[in-house]
This record gives sequence, C-alpha cells and structure tokens, in this order.
Amino acid sequence: MDREEFETYLNANSRVVAVFRSQALAYQHSKNRQRAASKRWSETAVASAVDKMVSQLVDNVYDKLKANIKENKFQPYESWVNFIETNEVLDNLEDTIAEIEFEE
Repeated sequence: MDREEFETYLNANSRVVAVFRSQALAYQHSKNRQRAASKRWSETAVASAVDKMVSQLVDNVYDKLKANIKENKFQPYESWVNFIETNEVLDNLEDTIAEIEFEE
C-alpha cells in the first residue's frame, strides 16, 4: 500500500483524519488570535497550516506502519489491511488522536 492508498483507506475506515483536522484547526485559530492584528494569518494560510499538520500525521502513521508490516508482494494492499485490522490500529489511533493536546 502506498501513502496515497493509505490515506484513502484511513479516510474511508475511520474518523482519525477528520477529528485531527478539527483539533488542528481549533489550534491554528487559537494561535492566530494570539498574533498581533497586523500579523494575523488569512483563512487560506490557516487552512494551509492545518493541511500541513494533517499531512505530517498521515506521513508519520504511514512510516510507522510500513516499518512493521511484512508486505506480501502478491497482495500488498491486503497485507496492510490484515495488519491494521488484526492489531486494531484504527481504534488505537482514534483513541490517541482524541486525547491529543497541542502545545501553545
């Protein structure tokens, strides 16, 4: 499974990205309110910062999983799905993301 397939799978099978995006958006808005009025970011800049945070999250999770999954070269996608389901990766990830707090 490549990174794009993983992100698609993650979005289709869990709320991890949606929950993280919501938390990241609240964090970026909070940070933005603390900036001087003349230094505040536009909504586009805030959205871009959130997209970057989400991308980093997906990259980190993908890299960690990739290091632990023994991919069957004939069925690489299924190897990933089996590992994710067997080890309850999505449930654990959802719990972790729900508890995440960003530092100001």
